[in-house]
Amino acid sequence: MKIAFIIGASNYQQSLYKVTYDVSQEIQKNNHSVDFVFWENPGNLISNDKHLKIFGLSKDSRGSKLFFKLFSFIFGKHFYYYIFSYFFVYQLNKSIETENYDAIFFQGQSCIPMHTFRNAHYIVAHSCKYENLVARYSGIKRHFYRWLYKRIYSSKRILTVSEDVKKDMIQKIGAIPESINVIYNGFDFYRLYTKTLEEPPEGLPSSFIMAAGRPDRTKRFDILLKAYAKTRKQYPLVIFGDGKLLINLKKLSNNLGISRHVVFAGFCADILPAFRNAKLYISSSDVEGLPTVIVESLIAGTPVVATDAGGSYELLNNDLNKWVVPRGDVDALASAIDDILEEPPAVSPDNIAFLDHRLIAERYITLSEQLKG
Repeated sequence: MKIAFIIGASNYQQSLYKVTYDVSQEIQKNNHSVDFVFWENPGNLISNDKHLKIFGLSKDSRGSKLFFKLFSFIFGKHFYYYIFSYFFVYQLNKSIETENYDAIFFQGQSCIPMHTFRNAHYIVAHSCKYENLVARYSGIKRHFYRWLYKRIYSSKRILTVSEDVKKDMIQKIGAIPESINVIYNGFDFYRLYTKTLEEPPEGLPSSFIMAAGRPDRTKRFDILLKAYAKTRKQYPLVIFGDGKLLINLKKLSNNLGISRHVVFAGFCADILPAFRNAKLYISSSDVEGLPTVIVESLIAGTPVVATDAGGSYELLNNDLNKWVVPRGDVDALASAIDDILEEPPAVSPDNIAFLDHRLIAERYITLSEQLKG
């Protein structure tokens, strides 16, 4: 079979490609082809992957960029994607002859500008649309964007990467899809574990607690710092990530009197080797889909404390559920950090065996066969 993973404005370095890579490799081992389709330049193309210069989406030409800037300014980005969808789909069909594919999977938000696509396909939702997008707004804008996403995702075949994303789509967005099922991201545990054995980033303490992510409104590193300030601070806290809100977090750590215990390590392209010296990983998020960094931590053998956001409960299953705490609860997070460091549980890929890339590849192949008919 010939399969397309359309990931749009992503590239080879971004998370959307990384969380689909292992599964695509396994599908190809089963004598099927997988083409990744981008409309932004991903770098040097690999194998039969495609870079499509879709006017109005791609930033490759001055005309396309001006068109995008003008109309996204007038309508807002996602409503712009919505109203020009037929124009974008026409270009997609013409560029890659979509009828030649047995199955097409729109990964992430690539489905929004392509929501009028009519050939057999699936949409794979990687995040909670209400929590990530609609909840940013209030009043009429919130009602409008909820209506917009409900229109986009209704009457579609939807796959979600966690039960929480599925619940968000049905209960909060209110979408009425043709079908909706969970398909987890798949990971090659051995490949990722071997990367943890590489040299860790320079300048880190010999042992530490770690957290990672862009410091935006959803990651809630403010909650993490407040919780850490209440712990016994057995190890320094290292936070990987960079962004405009970082300066506020540094001020907060000063105000809490913990700045000498906290290392803001900045952006790190590959944090897997950092897990080697980490005693604990902490996810303090309010919103998640299926947190890849928790998967990586468990593969590395590093215990995790997480808030009950997204698929965290699904990853920290069975006995590990005791280390999932309510979102925004500073005291519960602080208590869990101290307790887990006193008696750290043994963790391994066995805890997330259901994410084995070979199992997920089988699901994609079965779904593709069903589309092919």
